[in-house]
Amino acid sequence: MTESANQRTENPAALGAGVDPARFRDAMSRVAAAVHIVTTGGPAGLGGITATAVTSITVDPPMMLFCINKTSPSAARLIENGVFCINTLAPSHEALSNIFAGRTDQHLDERFKSGEWAKLATGAPALKGAVAALDCRLVETKEVGTHLIIIGAVEAVDSGPEGESLTYVHRKYRTL
Repeated sequence: MTESANQRTENPAALGAGVDPARFRDAMSRVAAAVHIVTTGGPAGLGGITATAVTSITVDPPMMLFCINKTSPSAARLIENGVFCINTLAPSHEALSNIFAGRTDQHLDERFKSGEWAKLATGAPALKGAVAALDCRLVETKEVGTHLIIIGAVEAVDSGPEGESLTYVHRKYRTL
């Protein structure tokens, strides 16, 4: 990397100050993304959210990251539990996605009454029939603006039946 590529701004709060948040949100709604439910379980209790800001980092060692609002009750539980499972959804999981997105009247502790759940290596809930379940141990968190970037080492992988994946684009669910 060049020296200029390593430089950081002195005032991170000034970043993006000229961008209208509504226009940014609209632009991002045009970017198709796979839909996941990220879960945690352990001494702090169960937690889970619907997430589209999910990606792999490296294959060797296998590492994943996702973003979660730092005020989410699931964020605190996940950090305390130190484990999470990224469950990639099939089209049949659309209703479950809405439950974990908070679009229903089911509270956090009630969300796991829907769907069928198992445990892999870490004990975080893995969705039976998910396109893929990536069971992770928390490695690092980084606060950026309103969110936390959560990085985990993959400890177990489970793949469901081959088929279509649930995606989200233009503020609607689609299949791919």
